[in-house]
Formats: sequence, structure tokens, C-alpha cells
Amino acid sequence: MANWFEDEKLESQLNIVKNKMQNDLKSGNAYLNESLDYLMMSGGKMLRPAFLLIGSRFGKSYKKKENELIKLATAIETLHIATLLHDDVIDEATLRRGQASIQSKYSKEYAIYMGDYLLSRCFLLLTELQVPKELAVRLARVVSKICLGEIRQHTNRYNLEVTPMDYIRIVSGKTAALFAIGLSAGGYMTKASEDVIKKLAHAGYELGMAFQMIDDLLDYSGSENEVGKDLRMDLLNGYYNMPVIFALKDESVYRDEIRDLLSQGLESHQVEHVLDLIRKAGAIDKTKSLALKYHRRAVSLIESLPDNEGRTILLKLVPKLLERIY
Repeated sequence: MANWFEDEKLESQLNIVKNKMQNDLKSGNAYLNESLDYLMMSGGKMLRPAFLLIGSRFGKSYKKKENELIKLATAIETLHIATLLHDDVIDEATLRRGQASIQSKYSKEYAIYMGDYLLSRCFLLLTELQVPKELAVRLARVVSKICLGEIRQHTNRYNLEVTPMDYIRIVSGKTAALFAIGLSAGGYMTKASEDVIKKLAHAGYELGMAFQMIDDLLDYSGSENEVGKDLRMDLLNGYYNMPVIFALKDESVYRDEIRDLLSQGLESHQVEHVLDLIRKAGAIDKTKSLALKYHRRAVSLIESLPDNEGRTILLKLVPKLLERIY
């Protein structure tokens, strides 16, 4: 985590969040506890709880609210992990964070039950915390957006006519919404000004969009050992990300061949060839350019925030999100 945040206080808080998850998510069921230990062993970047804790530094009362912030950060990371468990079932992913996914190691059914259990624990944490009604409503809306994003993605499966705007709507719900609520909820909890809270939410949205597009590009340049999950599965499963969409829409000499291969039902041995065609079509550079636009808007918003520790951490972190290889 040190390479990501370069802030000892934040790293200490994230370790507390991780320990809290390891302890508080346990139940009286030994099998569940063993699988939770396995799940937590894989770690993760902890970006979403980090955003909440960073956002909290823009309010006057963040030092007094640390215990509440830790609980809320734990709830947000628990929500995120629950969505990953369900995602892996849908995608039939065998890897997650460098080890066998829960659905691969235990079963699809068990991964769904475990994801549901984590969702219930997230809501229990929120009720124990007694978050203000307005924040509870915002969090509920985020869960709704995540579900709608998944539904939009599912209904566009194998759709060769999917548009860049369709994809932006999907990512807005799946990734950007959780980034936005993380940053803004931290500010909300510590009584940051309404203007700052809005800027934090907007910056989180822009960061989430850039983050997901860079994540998509890892299919074309990443290593499964470094990324820690199955690559290229989206293409095989008919979930077309931005590089694919650009390649299908642009007037390149490769478009028709890409379209023909996808329309016939892609086989695993054809994936590398299609990825190469997408690269040649210029879709990678176009996606990078779009990610950079979101990145620049995020930086502009962050630079307009009050000059404090939170702003400093964000300005150091944002370039790393754009340059990441996992």
C-alpha cells in the first residue's frame, strides 16, 4: 500500500480497516470463517476505503471521527468485495487478486451466498454506525447504480452495436459511483463544505471512469501474474469494453474482420488475433486518450480543493492510477 499512498497515517488506518474486516466479518460458521480468511489473504489495493479516508481530511472534524470513518470505510470495502464475488461468478473467473477465485475454489453457489453475506454485513455496519439519513440514501443509490450497471452490461452482451455512451453508462454505475461516494462520504462525515463535497464526488466519478478504462487496457498489455485476475475473459464472454467498441465503430480496414470474428462466436484460440486487430485499428490509443481526458478533469477538480493533506495525497495518487500495471 505504501507505493500507492505515501502517507503513514492513511496506511495505518487502512491496516485497521483490513484487521476490522478480518475480525468483524467472522460468524459462528467455521467453513465461512475459513473462506473469509482465504479471501482476506489476497489483500487488494484498498482504494475505495482509502478514498473515504482521504475525503474525510477535507472536513474540520476528521480527527474526532476516526472510529466512525474506519467503520464506514470497512462497510464500503465490504460492499466492493461482495460485488467482486458476484462478478466472478458471472464472468466464470478463475483468478482474483492473484489466487483462485472464491467461485473457482469453493463453488459458484457458495460465492453467491458469500457475496450476499458480505452485503448483509455491510448494511449491518451502516446501521451500527447510524449514518445520517442523507448519507444512507446516497449509499443506497450507489448500490442501485451498481446493480443497474451490471444489468446494462448483461443486456449488451455480444451486442456489436453497443456505443461508447452505452459503455460510459455501464462504468458510471459499476466503478465510478463507488469512487464518487467514497471521496464525498468522507467529506460529508467530517462536515466539509457542500462545495467541497460536490467537488469530491465529481473528482471521484472522473477518477473511476479513468480507472476502469485503464483496467480495460490491461487486457491488451497486462500479465495475469501482475494483474492477479483472468485477462481477456470479457472478450470471450461477449462483454465489450471501450477498445472493442472503438474498433467496431471506427472506419478502419480492420473493423469488418473484427466484426465478423465476434459475430461468429469467438473461440479462445482466436482471442490474441482479435486483440492484435484491435491494437492495429488504433482503439488502444483512442481509449488511452479518453482515459487521459477523465484523468485531467479529475486533476483539475482536485487542484481546486483546499490545500491540505487530502489534496496532497490525491495529487500524488492520481498519476499512479493512470500508469498502473495491475
